[in-house]
Amino acid sequence: MPAATGPKPTGPVPPGPVPPGPTASRTEAETSAARGSRRRRRGGASEAGAAAEGAPPPVPTDEGLLVPVDIARAQARVRFDTSTRQADVEATVELRVGDVPGRPLFDLRQEVDEVSFDGARLPAEAVRHRSTGAGADARMRAVDIECEARSSHLLRLRYRLGEPAATGANPVDWAPAGDGVRFDLWMSDLEPGRYLEMWLPANLCHDRFSLELAVEVVGTDRPHLLLANGEVEEGGTRRSWAVRYPASYTSLSPMLVLAPVDEVETARSEARCAGRTLEVVVAALPEAAADVPAAAADTSAWLSYFGSRYGDWAHGDRFLAVLWGPGRGMEYDGATTASEAALEHEIFHSWFGRGVKPAGARDGWMDEAMATWATASSRATGARFASAELGLDEAPVELRPAHPWARHTPREAYAGGARLLSGVAEMAGGAGRLRAALADWHSRYGGRAATSDDLCRHLSTWCGTDLRPWWDRYVDGGRPAG
Repeated sequence: MPAATGPKPTGPVPPGPVPPGPTASRTEAETSAARGSRRRRRGGASEAGAAAEGAPPPVPTDEGLLVPVDIARAQARVRFDTSTRQADVEATVELRVGDVPGRPLFDLRQEVDEVSFDGARLPAEAVRHRSTGAGADARMRAVDIECEARSSHLLRLRYRLGEPAATGANPVDWAPAGDGVRFDLWMSDLEPGRYLEMWLPANLCHDRFSLELAVEVVGTDRPHLLLANGEVEEGGTRRSWAVRYPASYTSLSPMLVLAPVDEVETARSEARCAGRTLEVVVAALPEAAADVPAAAADTSAWLSYFGSRYGDWAHGDRFLAVLWGPGRGMEYDGATTASEAALEHEIFHSWFGRGVKPAGARDGWMDEAMATWATASSRATGARFASAELGLDEAPVELRPAHPWARHTPREAYAGGARLLSGVAEMAGGAGRLRAALADWHSRYGGRAATSDDLCRHLSTWCGTDLRPWWDRYVDGGRPAG
């Protein structure tokens, strides 16, 4: 998340003892490709034909139902031409309709030029944005074709990358001299439409799918560097790459930064984390004004500390950080783009937020509450690891938006969420008990997704108290649970 800015951490807090806890149709080739794709869900493999677990319900309209889909695989070719300052994309999405027939939903915050669906050309208007009832910013694109339940389809799109139609998004950054480009996925969960769908066709963050990218920079001889938290194969010219992200990723997982080589300083180190050795890569852009070797050492220290405190590492054998100027921070699977001051907060998210993922966008408050409670943060109103009595007489706070198609994390998730956890810590018997409860939470859900109600049940067990009344007031804002 755009993380809290503030004074640079001076180093990890040494871990203390952990208290014990409680025990339409398509061609044969296209159909075969979709059937061959591996499907992964919150708890593992799902039944064929079911929409991705955690999907919002269908949206009724005068023209029929708009239905969520399950994306199996996405592929895209992105070509940056520095001489014309244009970036063009060809994207292909394999998707499957769930148990309810209707018009398939996906999102893309770019203007579409060409569309084909199962090999048939369609006008761009056939994939226009539609209301989901959760507000204008939560709109989704619908394919204007009624599709049978459990049917598989292939969607192809061509378009030119512009500034995404999402609040706070940034356009591609072209070098003034016409010899370079900077590009950053620059995600955020504070505003709808700020995950992968800013740039590429994608589903909401409940759905896991594989993603393959071919990236090319033309119009210049200047070498560029691509940094990503997937498997990267460089083409030999330092201006072309193939990037593969695993099928366990969702639309909030991929990190990708592209910049001229001469603008990037890189340092490498190692970290012992939860019994394994991680390669630590820290890269910095000039505006970070960072001591990159020192930042790499801090990163290694935070990884070691959080591994000893909260348990296993769920992201392979590497951690990647790209440092920007002040006021920036976003977490990805085993990676971050952040300011130096936000590093602790963002690295914490590798356990909570991208280790245990939110089951849906409405559950994104959980990891921000945890990160604000447990790390240095200028967004916090209380001390790190606060433990303070919380009755049911304070002002209600809505951390989980009510509408099932809502797709943002309220800003109250930081201070309001941390205040809730300080009250939970008091009921659990102190900050040490809550830290142990979070470690147990990660051991149960690491590498998976969890809901707000899952967290309520888990912490209720640790507190020996039913926390539902606190969730009703300080998560759902006093409205009935839904």
